[in-house]
Amino acid sequence: MGETQTRVSRARIVAATNRDLREEVRLGRFRSDLYHRLSVFELVVPPLRDLEGDKLRLLDYYRDLYAAKAGTKPFTLDEKARARWLAYSFPGNVRELKNIVIRLTAKLAGYSVGEGELEAELAPASDAARGDPVARARAELLSAKSFSLDASLKCVEQAYLDAALEIAQGNMSQAAKLLGVSRSTLYGRLEAAGRASAKLGASDPGEARS
Repeated sequence: MGETQTRVSRARIVAATNRDLREEVRLGRFRSDLYHRLSVFELVVPPLRDLEGDKLRLLDYYRDLYAAKAGTKPFTLDEKARARWLAYSFPGNVRELKNIVIRLTAKLAGYSVGEGELEAELAPASDAARGDPVARARAELLSAKSFSLDASLKCVEQAYLDAALEIAQGNMSQAAKLLGVSRSTLYGRLEAAGRASAKLGASDPGEARS
C-alpha cells in the first residue's frame, strides 16, 4: 500500500454469486487467479424450491410481519393450499415469496386461503402476468373475500420502504433518493408506519453532511 513497514491484519472476505465460477473461468469470463484466491471454502446455498422447511418458515415469518405492519390478522392456508405452497418452485426465490405474502395479506387478512385463491397468486392470468396493473387489480377484487384499499396500499408502500432501506443499508438519504422523495417525506412515511424512531436513531452519513 505504499509503505515499507510490514503490517499484519486479520480479515475475512465473503463473496456471493449466482453463477458457476468454475464454468465462468473455463469460458474466460472470470479471472482464474481471483477465483483461486476466493475459493478457499465454498458454501452452496440451494434455491428455495429445494428447501421445503424454509418455505414454511419464511411463510410464517413474513405473514406475521406484514399482518402486524398492516394492523390486520394473518391469513392461514388450508390443507390443500399448504400442499400447493410446498410444491411450488418459487422461481423468484424469497422476493417472490414475500410479494405473494404481501398480496394475500392485503386481500385475505384473517381468512383461510384455499388452493384456488393461492393458485391465482402463483399462476396469474396471462394479461396480469405481463404486467397489466388493471388486470391484476381486477383479479384481486374478484378473488378477495374482503378487500381493503387502504390496507392493500399500505402493504405495498411498506414493501417499497423496506426494499429501499435494505438496498441503502439504512442510509436515509440514499433510501429517499431511491424512492424519489425527500428525506422529510420518508421520515413521515416511516413515522406513519410506527418505525420512525428506530430509523431516526440510525447512523446516516447523508444526514451528517446536511
